[in-house]
Amino acid sequence: MKFTVNDDIVGVIATIHLSCKIITRHDSDLARQIRRAICSVGLNAAEGLHARGGNRTVRLESAMNSGREVIFGMRIAGAVGYLPPERVRREVDAVDRIIAILYKLSRQPR
Repeated sequence: MKFTVNDDIVGVIATIHLSCKIITRHDSDLARQIRRAICSVGLNAAEGLHARGGNRTVRLESAMNSGREVIFGMRIAGAVGYLPPERVRREVDAVDRIIAILYKLSRQPR
């Protein structure tokens, strides 16, 4: 079975949401912000991957920016001890890979 970028994004969203359940115990506002941002990655990416021209670029850039917000939120959660460092590293790497894929796709003509 071949996975698509959409499948990868949905998988990362699920993983980040699980981490947010842990973060919520310590800081519900941070968890809420991360959840909103990771959902924004998925929703903007889905819209951008099916758009054309300038709309495609804008939506994919919004998805990438939300991904960067997730990364920083996860790093904060790790820095203050809400999540173990290895979990933060693994999940940040997964989000970073999604951002890299979206970047490449945003530069391809459609």
